[in-house]
Amino acid sequence: MPDTAPRLTIVLPYYNEEAFIGATLQSLIAQTSRDFRLVVVNNRSSDGSPALVESLLADSGLAYAHVLEETPGFLPALVRGIAEADSELLAVANADVIYPPHYVATILRLFDANPRATSVMAIDLYDPEGTELADKRKQQVLGAARFLPKKCHAGSYAQAYRMDAYRSCGGFDPAIWPYVLEDHEIMARLMRTGPSVYDRQHYCHPSPRRTNTAQVSWNQLEKILYGLVPFPLLGWFFHGFLAPRFARRKLMNAALRQRSWDVDQTDAGATG
Repeated sequence: MPDTAPRLTIVLPYYNEEAFIGATLQSLIAQTSRDFRLVVVNNRSSDGSPALVESLLADSGLAYAHVLEETPGFLPALVRGIAEADSELLAVANADVIYPPHYVATILRLFDANPRATSVMAIDLYDPEGTELADKRKQQVLGAARFLPKKCHAGSYAQAYRMDAYRSCGGFDPAIWPYVLEDHEIMARLMRTGPSVYDRQHYCHPSPRRTNTAQVSWNQLEKILYGLVPFPLLGWFFHGFLAPRFARRKLMNAALRQRSWDVDQTDAGATG
């Protein structure tokens, strides 16, 4: 391992992800750049995923920490992991996402090439890289980012931030935003101080289960309004308009433990 501290910290919260987290960790172990530290946060898992995490990381050569967060929910687990970070850059990973081997190297390259950028965002691909459908998805996201550069077009599992900008905007904090869509709300604060960068070669592969999350997200009207509201009014949109609506629908961040793919379970996965 290098003598200097890694430039990037990747925080990966998980809850009962035995079926998925192995492949995610293998994709991070296979990164061409090792200039990162991985913080994996066990959010009270009751399956075999904690043992699997240790078995994969113990001999991986990665700089890592494996910590426990007792408070149920993606947000408490994420905040716990970020408390372990002391690096120039910060990224969030999820336990059901595959990251290509150049993922970390691309984050570092894009931040270096864009010194004003406060964040770097990966494109979510649900088809193999190089296929027609993957290319179409890239064009869709890149087009949206050009047309609406002050809006968020990627989930937290695809986001990376400059640590100083992240901290200065307040970061992930349930006192600021306790609801779902924490990844979009934080970007409204973060982009006040600098732009967000997308790139055709920066992508990841979420599980197809992530395409069915309507029960813990905004409705179509709210989504359309997000695209239409001018950037200076996004603070009002989230905190004056969306927050009371989410509160009435009980869309607290803890609802991310009850996703559509786990409706038959009493306590579903915490990936956000």
